Amino acid sequence: MILGAHVSTSGGIHNAIKNGTDLHCDAIQVFLKNPNQWQGKLPDDAIVEKFRSAWAETELADVIVHDIHLSNLASPKPDVLKKSSQAFRVQMELAQVLGLRHIVTHLGSHLGEGETFGLKRLTDSFDHLFESTEAPDVIVLLETTAGQGTNLGYCFEHIRDVIGMSKYPDRFGVCFDTCHVFAAGYDMRTEADCAATFNQFDDTIGLTRLKAFHLNDAKSTYQSRVDRHEHIGEGNIGATAFAYILNDPRFADVPLIIETPEMKTMHEVNLSTLRKLYRN
Repeated sequence: MILGAHVSTSGGIHNAIKNGTDLHCDAIQVFLKNPNQWQGKLPDDAIVEKFRSAWAETELADVIVHDIHLSNLASPKPDVLKKSSQAFRVQMELAQVLGLRHIVTHLGSHLGEGETFGLKRLTDSFDHLFESTEAPDVIVLLETTAGQGTNLGYCFEHIRDVIGMSKYPDRFGVCFDTCHVFAAGYDMRTEADCAATFNQFDDTIGLTRLKAFHLNDAKSTYQSRVDRHEHIGEGNIGATAFAYILNDPRFADVPLIIETPEMKTMHEVNLSTLRKLYRN
């Protein structure tokens, strides 16, 4: 089991390492820049070296990057598409320098232009980024989404299609968010539901593509298409799904990252809840 959390980088990205180890994480997820701004201060060489040194002194198995919230690489708006591509390129290049392999990103929104348009625009955006960015070791993890509004990624077929259309399929993996898939209409409330959902994922995309989990209970209801995270075992999914994932040997080497609410006060509680569900 590789269990961890999304942690703060306040004061410098190197501080994320301590924030993760203080929670006894096996892996962590971070933002490399302010997630709500297009522009932002990036770490200088000294901070990069502090990060690499701090990580080397721990047993953290992985540090995963999460893309900024503003990104929409499927956008029909040229200005947003340009800003999204620039921001993603910066994050890819920085991840390469830091030695980070995975960047999690949502599939974006077609904004009324239709899913076919959005998926093609997204695929083209990634192909261009892979061709023009010096980050050969960075893998993009397409995250399952709840499907609010015109957002893509609420069905496994969307992810399959982007990977299938790309000229660089080996540059993709998947991040499976439990809250999102539940809200999108993939049930996980019983062991049988979990088995069916992962069988469907395997048939559509392939479990070998699954490189990370976001473990979040759902404040939103089943098939609501609403993205609202809840503390583990306190939402509409319930503890059974998390016990299933934690104890499934197929996921033993896949990082399991919580993004549950109230990071400062509740991450320790949610991680403790998950550890109690693990049966070794």
